Amino acid sequence: METMKAVQLLAPRKTVLADLPTPKTPADGLLLKTRCVSICSTDISFFEGHLFPSEYPVILGHEYLGEVVDIGAEFDGAGVDIKIGDRIVYWGQTDFGGFAEYRSVRPIFSGQVKEDVFSADRNFHDDRRAAAVKIPDELSDLEASFIEPVTGALRSILANPPSIGDKVLILGTGPIGVIAGSVIKRLLAPNSVVSVDTNPARNTFAEQQFSDRAYLPDELIETVEEGTYDYIFDALPTVEGVSEDKDPRRVAMRKMKAGGRYILYGASQEMQKFDTWLMLAKGINIRSAPFDVTHFPMHHSANVIASAMQMLLTGIVDGKALLSTVHKFDDYDGLVDILESYRTTTDLKTIVDFRK
Repeated sequence: METMKAVQLLAPRKTVLADLPTPKTPADGLLLKTRCVSICSTDISFFEGHLFPSEYPVILGHEYLGEVVDIGAEFDGAGVDIKIGDRIVYWGQTDFGGFAEYRSVRPIFSGQVKEDVFSADRNFHDDRRAAAVKIPDELSDLEASFIEPVTGALRSILANPPSIGDKVLILGTGPIGVIAGSVIKRLLAPNSVVSVDTNPARNTFAEQQFSDRAYLPDELIETVEEGTYDYIFDALPTVEGVSEDKDPRRVAMRKMKAGGRYILYGASQEMQKFDTWLMLAKGINIRSAPFDVTHFPMHHSANVIASAMQMLLTGIVDGKALLSTVHKFDDYDGLVDILESYRTTTDLKTIVDFRK
């Protein structure tokens, strides 16, 4: 049996470089040889134990670019000419399997309407298929691996857009915050877009990319009046060790106008400090783009991923600027170090490079 190398998560903060069977090509799908996978905050949340898979071990990684090496006998590209050697990016729900030399996928391309829905074990319905897009020659491997996070941010914004003239606050200027802020600033006609982050280097970058003003948390608390913002995009990870009066989510809610819209992007299975009094007193609308495919079907995400690729091709999202580090997959110890130090770095996107 042919095998491949893969990084498995055995338990929080415990990984191993394993030899596993190479996946079989689905009859209606593709077998992909991994080219690049960018590290996502969700990967780190699973690594740290803020999110939990249904069972261990699990292969992390989902911001994925792969090369087609086999095509199933029943594969239907529905007008998308897929051949051996083409590059594919996919968007799944809470998918894994990226940090491995090969993976299989059952794609849905923009314009197709297919589904294979099942009830997942974390309180939502998922689809065994994944939204996918074929990568054109003019987009490099490194930039193409950012299509997946752009898709995630774009799903949230398109499902819950700001109104024309809104005053917008982006919570957290990691990669998702930068992507969301760039899309809103350049396409959706806000009055203003500002941001807040604890990291001065990320604040500087945010002002270069989209932010009219990037605040440190204390600056936001001290200088911005309550009731200022119409729309908040929450791209924060799990927040720990902060007093209630300075918790960024509670602070943001204090700065919202009555009837404001609070868009939740990041996921955590640990309780976070949302202020139920402010939600009630101000009538704050908390919204999200759900994972559940009975509400946001995968064929809709297939249309979003095609648009996300255009965001990178046209420079609405600056993929080159997002890239901080390229790390070879062969250096397993170095990859573990990156996972361990992810929350403390000033870097934005780190790409794990599988190319020889």
